[in-house]
Amino acid sequence: MTRKRSIALVLGAVAAALAAGFVLYRFNPEHHLFYPRCPLFALTGLQCAGCGATRAAHLLLRGDFTGAWAHNPLLFIAAPFAVLFMLKPAWTRSSWFGWGVGVVVVAYMIVKNLL
Repeated sequence: MTRKRSIALVLGAVAAALAAGFVLYRFNPEHHLFYPRCPLFALTGLQCAGCGATRAAHLLLRGDFTGAWAHNPLLFIAAPFAVLFMLKPAWTRSSWFGWGVGVVVVAYMIVKNLL
C-alpha cells in the first residue's frame, strides 16, 4: 500500500468517525429508530455485552458519565484495551489477550442478564 493511500484511508476513517460522532451526539438513540437494534435481544430477550453501548456513547459525548456507566459499564472497561490495541497491536494477537477478552465479555453478559 502506498503512503498516499494509507494517509487517505486514515483521513477517511477519521472523517467517518467524526460524522458518526456528530450523528450520535445530535440524535438520541432512545428517541430515533434509525439506530440498529440488538438481534440477540430481539430474538431471545437476553442482553448482549453491547446492549446499551450506543446510548452510553451518546451520553458520554454529552458529558454524562454516570448515565453512560448505568447503560453499559463495559464501554469504560474496554476503553483502555482499545487504546492498547491501537498502540501495541502485537500484544492483542496473543492467545491470553483473546481468552481474557472472551472471559470478561461472557462474564459481563451473564451478570448483566441476572441483575
